[in-house]
Amino acid sequence: MDKRPLLPEEFRAEARTAFGFLVDDEGFRPPEEIDGGLRYRRTDLMVRIWFLGGAESEVLTRVIPLAPDGTRGSGAWLDDLYAGTGCGRPRDVPAFASTRRAVLRRVHQHAEALRRLLPCLPVP
Repeated sequence: MDKRPLLPEEFRAEARTAFGFLVDDEGFRPPEEIDGGLRYRRTDLMVRIWFLGGAESEVLTRVIPLAPDGTRGSGAWLDDLYAGTGCGRPRDVPAFASTRRAVLRRVHQHAEALRRLLPCLPVP
């Protein structure tokens, strides 16, 4: 019998593809699996992408600054940064995803928002 992958596994696979530009173009190390998602790191920045399943499933992305000594800043949610830097409106980076298709769509929406946001962030 051919079984369909579980949604968290599909989420991670889709996120690896959609956020691949972080490794290919932006100097991040390959992603590490974390509880519920993936974490990307480079010397000055960390990006965490989660899938929170359940009755009100969400896809969340957090951008966290890293000091030269590795100390983490508090960071901010992608939708807040996206709006705060003038890249667009928070609703351009939706979190809620009630279906499998919506979860996978959210992954690509978050990746595109992050791609647009990165050039707007201060360079360390």
